Amino acid sequence: MDVVNVEDLQKDMVNHPAHYEGQTSIECIEAMQISFGKEAVISFCMCNAFKYLWRHKHKNGSEDLRKAQWYLDKADELIDLDGDLYESVPEQLEYMDNLIGEYAERMGGSE
Repeated sequence: MDVVNVEDLQKDMVNHPAHYEGQTSIECIEAMQISFGKEAVISFCMCNAFKYLWRHKHKNGSEDLRKAQWYLDKADELIDLDGDLYESVPEQLEYMDNLIGEYAERMGGSE
């Protein structure tokens, strides 16, 4: 019997959840960017980060904090590709990143 590493499963749920794998070679978020554009995906990422921060205490705890961080990092990555896209987003990302750190400390875990 193979031993399953719980941490690996949790990481996959954050970075590459199986339920988003499809029949194509691109990830869902990439298809969204092609379909809706970079600005829409940045907004989507910010909203999803907010959602995961909002619910983490009552649903998936540190996994939701890691998901929030993933979406903040993705938004930051997209902004870095076109630095002038949003002027206020880096400040919002910093604020949300600080929230994640504060929540993680309160939960007794790390980001």
